[in-house]
Amino acid sequence: MQGDATLVFYLIGLTAIMMASNKVRYDLIALIVLVTLALTGILTPTEAVSGFGATIIIMVAGLFVVGEMLDRTGVARTVGDLILKQGKGDEVRLMIPLCVGAALLGSVMSSTAVVAIFIPIVMRIARDTDINAARLLMPMSYGALLSGMLTLIGTPGNLAVSDALRDATGEPLGFFSFSLVGLIVLAGTVLFFAFAGRHLLGPKYADGSDQPRSRSRSFAEMYRDHGVERVEVIRLAQAYEGAAAREFELSAPRILARRRRGPRGNANTSLYSAGMDFQPGDLIVVTGSEAEIASFCDRPGLDHVCSFYDDMNAWIDTLGIMEVMIHPEASVLGQTIEDLEFRSTYGLEVLALKRGSEPVLDFEEEKLRKSDRLLVAGKWTRLDRINRRSRDFVILEEPHERSLSVPNSNKLWIAMIILFAMIGVSLGGMSITIAVILAAIAAVLTGTVTTNQAYRSIKLDTLVLIAGMLPLATALDKTGGTDMIVNALIGMAGEENPRAVMFAMFVLTMSLSWILSNTATLVLVAPIAVNAALSMGVSPLPMAIAVLVAGSAGFASPVSSPVVTLVVNPGGYKFIDFLKCGLPMTLLVAATTLFLIPVIFPF
Repeated sequence: MQGDATLVFYLIGLTAIMMASNKVRYDLIALIVLVTLALTGILTPTEAVSGFGATIIIMVAGLFVVGEMLDRTGVARTVGDLILKQGKGDEVRLMIPLCVGAALLGSVMSSTAVVAIFIPIVMRIARDTDINAARLLMPMSYGALLSGMLTLIGTPGNLAVSDALRDATGEPLGFFSFSLVGLIVLAGTVLFFAFAGRHLLGPKYADGSDQPRSRSRSFAEMYRDHGVERVEVIRLAQAYEGAAAREFELSAPRILARRRRGPRGNANTSLYSAGMDFQPGDLIVVTGSEAEIASFCDRPGLDHVCSFYDDMNAWIDTLGIMEVMIHPEASVLGQTIEDLEFRSTYGLEVLALKRGSEPVLDFEEEKLRKSDRLLVAGKWTRLDRINRRSRDFVILEEPHERSLSVPNSNKLWIAMIILFAMIGVSLGGMSITIAVILAAIAAVLTGTVTTNQAYRSIKLDTLVLIAGMLPLATALDKTGGTDMIVNALIGMAGEENPRAVMFAMFVLTMSLSWILSNTATLVLVAPIAVNAALSMGVSPLPMAIAVLVAGSAGFASPVSSPVVTLVVNPGGYKFIDFLKCGLPMTLLVAATTLFLIPVIFPF
């Protein structure tokens, strides 16, 4: 068996080299591992593919659906908007909720998805406040990485640790078993960046020239530089009811939308329709010439708030803006905007027309020519519909804000109820696997995601990676490799010193996680850690939690996790930036593991 164990060790080393090279997909590597174990006879074919039948696979698939629900209903974006509102331009007040918010949200959905959602939010905050985005992006990504230390579903690797503990003792980890440890590390992370870490990431202020700009803002500048149409947000500051409301409606330039604050503080945005009621405090989007807007805003009881383009994210779920070009063979050639009755026909408002490089004045009565460009506004569904009329209109480029729109924002509270119900029933004793499946089913039945969207959200490469790496742990155990590693660690650390063995496991896990994926590392190391504790006659719980914490401690390398890799380009980071902030963070987590875990979870 020793020869087989040696072969498994060589296979682990080769797996690490292939993953570190970034030249072979991780899921393909996992399949290579699986096939190799079967062809060499170390595992039977049934044992080699047994990972695909593991409960962790169906649970992770369900969690992808739950994460999609949170994304499509706007739960994640709502968190980002609250951060911008509460931060009030102060760097630390922005950094803290970004870090904590990413950690908390990542604890119940994909942390990679959280970072992807938060990046445009952080970039917008940086643009609006002129704060260097690099000083916000890294704390946010580290917070998302720490989410794996907060809940059982924070990362798929945690489930592997729980399974290893259950197999050995019959008791899996609870949903919040180790949350106290994660919260302490999170608090230390916030303090580190508040007082020292952010100063290692460049100057506080940036000139903004290298920040990505909103495509819609560029549209606005391209047209309004010539004084054609303006799109402005105004607030009704006096009572506009009954006859006054009708008079307001008739005297206003073209009205596009209304946003009204509800009794619970939630904003409800609606596209304009004839006879719409107006109340004090309503925000109204109007469009017209500069003279029309100026004259209208001078009326009593109307307060000009800002340009619509400066506040577009607040309206994004209802009102979008896009530039389209008239197809050279379009059926609308030779007709005017008025002839087409554009608003009633397409459900869109034409804001401007540009011919060549010049905007056209009084464009409503101008006959359309081939290659004319229209700036149109309306519901995203309507904009998507006009996009499908490819024989008449050609979408030149979608605005950046299109990716930020939330298609099912009206079902946000349903998503929140499903999420908290999933957590609640798992805390009440229901199997976390069953709880996740029920949540995924509820997401589909309530319409927060469609069946097709649910299936598309499941990342098969991640499932294949997990299923392919699980047999490697089985092979280690079957060939005696696990016992060899356990005995070696105990021999180095001392059989009477479980704390030292625990710390050795921490270092081993963290080192492997910089090369392998977080999930692959935990799948591999968790059974070793549990067996080491059992062979020493001590509780395996602190050993398992130390390994779990180490799996989410890949701070010092930009390629340790997609959660960190995602912010490299937007933040303009270099490898040294991760060393400067990552090494102190690693020491923080190591100290927590060595001194705190045995106190909270005695051996």
